[in-house]
Amino acid sequence: MVNVLLYGNLASIAGGTATTIDAGSVASALKALSTRFGADFHEKLYDQNGAPRRFINIYVNGRDYRFLKKMDTELSENDEVSLIPAVSGG
Repeated sequence: MVNVLLYGNLASIAGGTATTIDAGSVASALKALSTRFGADFHEKLYDQNGAPRRFINIYVNGRDYRFLKKMDTELSENDEVSLIPAVSGG
């Protein structure tokens, strides 16, 4: 199982800050989370083209997935995926 940490509005929608899923890649992890937590979660996570929204920071074991293999980054047992929405204000 992969450990997932959720922050901000994603944690609110999911009803908690941590969960586990069975996934072999970042893409399959995000899909599984969207299926589990529903349309509102999916809308917050993905843009209209089906790509993760730019303001959602995705980390695999503390490393930015964009510097790994992006959505194709492989996940193994006990890996940790963090989904952190960017915070802005004025």
